Amino acid sequence: MNFKRKGLDEESEPALNLTSLIDVMFLLVIFFAVSTTFRVHPGLSVNLPRAHSERIAEDKKTVKGVLTRTGEIYLDNQEVARDDLLETLRKLQRQSKVSLFVLEADADASHGRAVELMDAARQAGIPRLAIATNTEGDAEDEEDEDVNER
Repeated sequence: MNFKRKGLDEESEPALNLTSLIDVMFLLVIFFAVSTTFRVHPGLSVNLPRAHSERIAEDKKTVKGVLTRTGEIYLDNQEVARDDLLETLRKLQRQSKVSLFVLEADADASHGRAVELMDAARQAGIPRLAIATNTEGDAEDEEDEDVNER
């Protein structure tokens, strides 16, 4: 009996099976895509004022209030009518016992509207108030922000 052994034939070329290598590469791509952390920024363009003070730590029970240049008010990225502001803050306070209100007011926003937001947060029973600013060294378009407690 004359059996031919695989691979000993001079005519056949050695082959490298790439299927498992490709599978591992796809798994790595999926792993890195899923495990990547993304910074969450509001979709609103707010030009924060500058400050020299230091950062404070935000805790999980924080409500972010955004005041745009045109006077629109957003609480945690949801637009809120000026008349509904106090009731919405009270509802948030009752639901999750908010301990910090962070105000991100555009540098060109009305000072009176910013004071209204701070006053509404106090009336709703939120014990701490912070104002978000950019530090002096930050570039105009940079997304980094400091939160300065007042």
